[in-house]
Formats: sequence, C-alpha cells, structure tokens
Amino acid sequence: MPTNVPDCATPRGESIYIHGSDRLATSAVAVGLALRSAPSFAWADCADPSLSVALRSRAWVERRAGRPVVERVDPALLRPANLERVILRHTVVPAGPSDEGRLLDHLAMPELFQRLAARAISGDGRGVILVANVDTLSDALRANTVEMGRLHRTLHDEGLTVIVTSRGGPSEAVEQEFDRIYRVEVPPNAPWFAGTLTEEKSVDPADGSASAALTAAWVRLGLDQSLLSQS
Repeated sequence: MPTNVPDCATPRGESIYIHGSDRLATSAVAVGLALRSAPSFAWADCADPSLSVALRSRAWVERRAGRPVVERVDPALLRPANLERVILRHTVVPAGPSDEGRLLDHLAMPELFQRLAARAISGDGRGVILVANVDTLSDALRANTVEMGRLHRTLHDEGLTVIVTSRGGPSEAVEQEFDRIYRVEVPPNAPWFAGTLTEEKSVDPADGSASAALTAAWVRLGLDQSLLSQS
C-alpha cells in the first residue's frame, strides 16, 4: 500500500525549549509560540494526571488546543521503535526511492511522536507538536526522545516544529539540539503573565541573551495578546 512522505518543498520546522519553575507560565509561552506558527497544534503532557501542580496548566493548554491531550503518556510510547529495515521494505512502499530513508526515520520514531505528527500536519505541510513537562520523565526516556538529534531532524524534515516545556534547565544535549531556549521566571504568588522571559539561545547567536518583562516579550515575539488576559 503506497504511503506518502512530505516532499523536499515542505518547510522545515524548528525546536524550542521553554523552562521555568511555574508550569502554567511555561505552558502559556509554549501555547503562544505554537499558535504563532500554526492555527492549531497537537500536544501531550508527560506529567502523571495525579500530579496536582500540573493540573492547572494541563487544563489551560487543553482549552486553547481545541482538542484533548493525547492519552496519558505511557513510557512504552516513548521507547524507540524496534523496526528492521528489511521488514519495512516488504510492508511499506515509499512514494519514490529518495523517500525511503525519510519514511524509515519516521517509522523509527517513538510511537508518541508518530501519533502527534499525524495529528499536527496541516494542509500546507507544516505543524506544531507541544510536549509538556518532560522533567517528569526519567533521564533515559529524555535521552531517547527530546534530547535525541535524529528525532528532531526527522520532525523538522516533515515540517514540524517541536516545543517542549520543563521545570528543569537545559542539559548539554538540549542546548545542542534545540534552536531556541527560553527561561520563564515568575515571582511567588504572582500571575503567570507578571513574569520575565529570557531568550537564552536564538537561531541568531548575535542576539545574545535578551531578558524582558513577559508582557513586553509577548509583543516583541508577535504572540496572541488575548492569551495574556486568560489565567
């Protein structure tokens, strides 16, 4: 059965990492950036549903995503697919010889990212995947997913932008694989939009580390202003 993969004209995506201690603030920035890139996005929350501190941010994102979160992220969905190329050649027919490598890379992704990619791709070949609270995953699972260069390259080739939120700061692998890194800081007992946003890594190294009030940064980044009035 023929299976299509994106052609070489598909616009490439990028990877964005947002970290900070306030889960709602990091989620809000992630949603703002996601909606700037596409009218909708596919998302998954890695935090256990019983983690009370993540419930508010999960509900906030779910209302703005226009669709429920992908079912609870089971560790099995994050393990690399164990696929033999010889078997794939007998079960999948690429659109052309040059597409075979990209198709196999897609099918080798962890199942969670395959599901998100299928939900995220829009008519123009672009899309956004948001993966929240990756700090709740084990070190091994992070190393095999959001810190793995091959995964990012595969998703970018499919026109997908990957946005990740975490309470923890970026690891060396994150600093290497992500195009943009933002830090969000919110004073105790303050609303999320009263915080500051620091761009720790940019696609243009000459930008340096720019820090500004979150509301000012929101305007500079061209994000949806209506989100600032929603708590």
